[in-house]
Amino acid sequence: MRTLPTSSAPLVARASLSPARMVVVCGDHAWTLGVHLAAQMACEYKRVLYLCGDNRFDVYAVARLVRSLDENQEEALSRILVARAFTAYQLDELIHRLSPEEAFGVVIISGVCTAFYDEDIAHSDAARLFYRSLRRLGDLSRGGLTLLLTESVAPKGAKRAYFLTDLCRASNVVMRLEDEHSFTLERRRDHLKLAE
Repeated sequence: MRTLPTSSAPLVARASLSPARMVVVCGDHAWTLGVHLAAQMACEYKRVLYLCGDNRFDVYAVARLVRSLDENQEEALSRILVARAFTAYQLDELIHRLSPEEAFGVVIISGVCTAFYDEDIAHSDAARLFYRSLRRLGDLSRGGLTLLLTESVAPKGAKRAYFLTDLCRASNVVMRLEDEHSFTLERRRDHLKLAE
């Protein structure tokens, strides 16, 4: 585990993205980093799929970032496809519709745990859906997709906190943006295989 200055987080996250890799960014500003990378990759002429599980996608923020990179906003924004999930069931369905054969530079899923933290869903259902989705994400990554998973929300209680712990364990790279001036970077060699 390494501690690095927060100013280097976008560069480290971008350098960590590669095919067949699952990168997790967690902390208060994780969603900001996800939006930044969506804009950056769209400006690099790569298609981006942004699955929004926390209802925080901000097209205006993306447009400002694209403009700051001196790119054609309309052209760059056309390379970002957005799908919003308002429930854990919808997020699970969107994740299961993904295919490793799709030609995306990156698939970004914001609030990857947030939808499963919803207290309106029974804990057993939330856990079943979360682990079903996590297994699918691992399969997609091993199949060649580049995945960036962001989580900015902490669980309200300890009862579901292990979702984020297990997500981090199943990932190749974990960036924890929990400090204002620095972040921790953890690299793992292989995916952990989740039991069926």
